[in-house]
Amino acid sequence: MCRPLLPLLGLALTVLSTPLWAQTAGSALPRMVIEQSRQYGQGTFPRHANWLGLYCDDQACELKPALVHITSSSAKNVLDEDEELDVLTINDAPLALLPNTSLKAGKVLTWYQAKANPSEALQWQKLKKLGKWAMPWGAQPLTLSWVQTPDGWKRYHVSDGQTKQFLFSTELESHYGGDTTPIIHWVGDLDGDGKADLLLSIPDDNCGFDERLYLSSQAGEGKFLRKAAQLTGREAACGC
Repeated sequence: MCRPLLPLLGLALTVLSTPLWAQTAGSALPRMVIEQSRQYGQGTFPRHANWLGLYCDDQACELKPALVHITSSSAKNVLDEDEELDVLTINDAPLALLPNTSLKAGKVLTWYQAKANPSEALQWQKLKKLGKWAMPWGAQPLTLSWVQTPDGWKRYHVSDGQTKQFLFSTELESHYGGDTTPIIHWVGDLDGDGKADLLLSIPDDNCGFDERLYLSSQAGEGKFLRKAAQLTGREAACGC
C-alpha cells in the first residue's frame, strides 16, 4: 500500500468536512473497524457512541465494552494540502470494534482466529491457491469459495454443499497488482445462534480498505449470512 508521505502534524481543531463514510458503499450499514491505526478521514466515526470490542486470548473471545476516544488531527497529502483526520485511541488491543451495535456483551464461541500476519495463514493460502476454504463448525458447516468470471472478476460464495449463496465480488488484483484474496480475521458465533459469523477484510494496495462483519442471524430465508456492518473507503492523506 502507498503510505502517507509526511507524518501526522498533531492535534488540530475540528473542521467541518464531508465524512468519509458518507461517500462509501458501506455507509448505509452500521460501522465497524478492524485495523485501528489507519489515517481515517474526519467524520468517519461517531464522536459519542457505545463501543463493543471483540477481545481474544488464544481461542477464548469475549465481546465487552471498549473505551474509545475519537480526536481530530491532520496530515499532508501528496499535493501538500492538509487533510483532517479521525484518530482512534483505544486503551487496549481488541480484534475488532463495533460502535452502537445490537450485539450483546459476553463470551462468544470462537472457531478460528487469524495469525498476527493473516496473509501467512493457511486459510488465506488455501483460498488463494485452491479457490476454497472449509469452515466445518457450528450447526451449519460452510465452505467459502470463488470462481473467476469471463470479465476478470472473482465471485465469492458460501455453500453448505447443497445451497450456494453469493457474498461479494473482487477484482483479480488491486491497482498496483496486489492480491485481493479476502483475509478471514475471525470465525465464531457472535449472535448466539450456533452458526458461523465472519469478520473479514479485502486487501487494497491503493490506500483502500474494506472491512466487513457477516452475521448468520440476519440472513434471510435460504441464506447463510448477511453483511451486518462494514467500513470501506480510502485512507486520508495517503498516496504516492
